[in-house]
Amino acid sequence: MKEEHLQHEVPVPESEHPYDDYLDVIKLPMEIPMEKRIPAPQFLFIRPDDYALFYCCGKKDWCILTGNPGISKSWFQWKFILLCCRQELLDRFVPFMEEEDDDYKEGEEDGKEGKGTEQVLKKRKMESDAKKVLVVPYQRRQKADQNLLQQSKPFLPNLIVRTISGTKSYLFFVKGPTNDVLYVKHSPEDLMEFTDAESTILWEPGSGTAEVCYEDIDAHIIATVSPNKERFHEFLKRAKMFYMPCPSELQLRLMGQIYRSAGEEQYHHS
Repeated sequence: MKEEHLQHEVPVPESEHPYDDYLDVIKLPMEIPMEKRIPAPQFLFIRPDDYALFYCCGKKDWCILTGNPGISKSWFQWKFILLCCRQELLDRFVPFMEEEDDDYKEGEEDGKEGKGTEQVLKKRKMESDAKKVLVVPYQRRQKADQNLLQQSKPFLPNLIVRTISGTKSYLFFVKGPTNDVLYVKHSPEDLMEFTDAESTILWEPGSGTAEVCYEDIDAHIIATVSPNKERFHEFLKRAKMFYMPCPSELQLRLMGQIYRSAGEEQYHHS
């Protein structure tokens, strides 16, 4: 979806970068069971930043995804699951030329903690047009070096474990033996018993205060957490941190349009 898909002709501020200009909206065949409290639980809104973070996280063994509260960090896990299970969507939608994951790293350069994409975009705005950017329109991506795209492909697991504080987990079998999703209750220490190096653990803290469990874990780990470092202080010593930037005004308005439409549909069917 782009600006022309807005139903209300309210001016949209000019974006600082082309990948603020559109939003992929994917309607799933059924609602996500664990997310029924939101107006449109069958929709996933995928921004170019989400594709970038998918590649960034997929190139690291252990990583932390943080960002402002309420920015849909937890929803990134469902997008990650979808892109792993439906890998043809990567070739169809991902608008990449190359991987530059440093732009999404949250570091402490020059005494500034939490360097985010907004600062990066301002810097890019001033740079030469000859500088390569992370995301480009899909039509231009067709002309990109296919060898480069092949080299930048992320790790795709055989098993994805989406866990709430390491005690309640949903198991997604990306490459068989079943299409069923299994739900299990266990202790955090049990994660090592049913995961291996070909697995990815999506750690969601939920309402608990448990730190990320990583001892004796061979699996890849992606922890989506708030900026409160008390929850991942020890894990941060071994993991790479990435920052989820805020959506653009256009992207927020497109999301709101879908939510309103879904809400009206539910109202008329009730």
